Amino acid sequence: MPSTIQPSSVHSPLVMLGLRSFHDVPAHGHQLIRKGLSSRIIEPVSQYLGLGKGVLAQYMNLDRGTATRLSAKGQDLPAHAAETLLRLVEVHDMAADVFATEEGASAWLRTPHPLLDNEVPLDAIKTSYGAQLVKNLLMSTKYGGAA
Repeated sequence: MPSTIQPSSVHSPLVMLGLRSFHDVPAHGHQLIRKGLSSRIIEPVSQYLGLGKGVLAQYMNLDRGTATRLSAKGQDLPAHAAETLLRLVEVHDMAADVFATEEGASAWLRTPHPLLDNEVPLDAIKTSYGAQLVKNLLMSTKYGGAA
């Protein structure tokens, strides 16, 4: 379950990765992951999403010790962890666009949704299939479908 740290009002970590917005992730995410995503991105992403580093590590399917060790050495994240981290930020930013605020996005992502079998969207994002469902819900919300 997500910690109670409040999301940061700083710019999206996607900017740190050379992307302008979540719209750039589908076109450039693959290359970013293949080149290697530094584990030093964990701290700013943790602050940005309002998740403790241990919780973020769990979302990335890493134990906290491994995440800390990688970050201390400045090593790249394993591809599966980098993909999940990028996906979390992408969907958060997409939700912020739909709900017009980071607070609205954070609340929506942490609230069980009936169209996800009452799963919390943030938990559904752990898999690419779940993330696609969440993205579909966000687009439906933005363009007049079911929320």
